[in-house]
Amino acid sequence: MTIDEAEALIKTKTRNKVRVHRLEERVGDSVAFLSYSIDDKNQMTIWHTEVPPSLQHMGIGGKLVEEAVQLASRDSSHLRIVCPFAKEHLARHPELKERYVVAAQALIADNESLSGGQTMAVASDR
Repeated sequence: MTIDEAEALIKTKTRNKVRVHRLEERVGDSVAFLSYSIDDKNQMTIWHTEVPPSLQHMGIGGKLVEEAVQLASRDSSHLRIVCPFAKEHLARHPELKERYVVAAQALIADNESLSGGQTMAVASDR
C-alpha cells in the first residue's frame, strides 16, 4: 500500500475530517511509513504501518511504532491502535507498556484495520 492509498483509506474510515500524519524511515529509494491521526479529543489513532520488502527484518516497523507511542505519550494523547502490526509489536514488547503509560491504556480496535483484518506484510518485520 502506498502512502497515498493509506491516506485515502483512512479518510474513508473516519467520519470526521482528520489530518493524516506519518512517520517515515527512508533507506535509499525505499520508504517505510506509519500513518496516524489525532482527533479533536486528543486521541491518536495508529492506522497503518508499511515496510517495503527491501527494508523488512531490520526493525524499522517496530521503530516507527515506538516513535508513535513516544509521540502520543509526550503529547498526553489517548492512544487507539487499528494497525495489526502495531498491535502485534506492542504485544511482543511489554516493556513499552511499562515505559509509556499511554501504550498500556491503548484502545485496541480489532475490527477496523485498513487491511480488513489481515496482517500486513510488515508483520514479519521482527
